[in-house]
Amino acid sequence: MRKLFLGLALIAGAGLALAQPPVVPPAPPPAPVLTTEFFPLKEGSKWVYKVGEAEVTVVVGATANGETKLETQANGKPVASESVKVQADGIYRTKINATTIDPPVKILELETKDGKLVPKAKGAKWSVTSKVQAQPVSGDFMIGDMAKVTVPVSPTPLDCVFVDGPKFNIAGTETSVKYYFAAGKGIVKLSYSIQGAEATLELKTYDESKPK
Repeated sequence: MRKLFLGLALIAGAGLALAQPPVVPPAPPPAPVLTTEFFPLKEGSKWVYKVGEAEVTVVVGATANGETKLETQANGKPVASESVKVQADGIYRTKINATTIDPPVKILELETKDGKLVPKAKGAKWSVTSKVQAQPVSGDFMIGDMAKVTVPVSPTPLDCVFVDGPKFNIAGTETSVKYYFAAGKGIVKLSYSIQGAEATLELKTYDESKPK
């Protein structure tokens, strides 16, 4: 009889334990979103670039899982989008028109100095070997000399970090690209050549979103 009661107690105890709601561990705090003044990503901010006689606008959208969506507009209408992510070692382009870049492409190499993420010094190099919808993207970037850049957004030349990608292969097409990053404004100038056809974007205005 004693064994019977003990067995019933064990069964009842097991049933009670099974009936209890599972213990759910607290969710970990969200990872901090990293930022750098060389690519400010406040939601609602806008860059307006002059491209020859035309203009394009890039609007900073929402940030999710560390990725920030950027929408490119022409004549007030969206024409393309991309996503970028700031990590401890660099700024990465992660998506083009919602298509994942695998792995993401680093467009500026960063390091931590005095508690801030800033570009590495002249001579820093990194390679790119990625795919976008099975199309290969490969090449090398290098940080060159600091450059004085005159663009419409500023009445005086801006001190810029120069990033050179002299020979890229994008889906079998030879391409070169040059980025100029300025503190507090991000990309102020972008030049590229695709099969000999060249284009340059120069920053005309930058409107940073204000806290609501």
